[in-house]
Amino acid sequence: MAEQIKIVLVDDHKLVTEAWSALLGMEENLTIIGTANSADSALEICVERLPDIVLMDVNLHDSNGLDATEMICNRIAKIKVIGLSLHDDISIVKRLMSKGARGYLSKNSSKAELIEAINTVMNGAIYLGENVRNKLFIETLTPKSEDQPVTKELTIKEIEIVKSIANGLTSKQIAEKSFISVRTVETHRHNILKKLNLQNAAQLSSWAREHGYF
Repeated sequence: MAEQIKIVLVDDHKLVTEAWSALLGMEENLTIIGTANSADSALEICVERLPDIVLMDVNLHDSNGLDATEMICNRIAKIKVIGLSLHDDISIVKRLMSKGARGYLSKNSSKAELIEAINTVMNGAIYLGENVRNKLFIETLTPKSEDQPVTKELTIKEIEIVKSIANGLTSKQIAEKSFISVRTVETHRHNILKKLNLQNAAQLSSWAREHGYF
């Protein structure tokens, strides 16, 4: 019998962790030993149960998967983290890998690719989903223009707000959805436009379409 790979699932949506558990539980060599819905609970269960692999949602509600990944990798070096997200934002992928993650996949990936990622990472290699690999390849071939304005990386929270703005939500609606003040949303709006060298919400919506945020 093949050696069991112990996995912890981290996502703040219970239906997602249940779906992953059912999906991966069908594999003879994979064992789900726990689930978590926050950065703190993820670290706690990893310290307690010492999984081989952590499947980490990058967009956790209480903080984010980047911080959770860094905490886990710094605390228990043997644990290998694979990040998952609905969006293949290259800047987020790079930041996640810099925190110690060993892989990154889109949540739209197939079961076969998820299992391939788990086995690849367990064997000591890094695994990036096909979409990410393609984007990185294109990025390396795209010349950087000296006249091209430089944009700073968006944070996880800023990306969430970009998606909300692009979907037509007002600052008040975003504030209620994200459990923050309207003033904080407006501050994020200002910072996002400044980082992306954009002038208004209309330009931001166009930018979001071009980058696959809605």
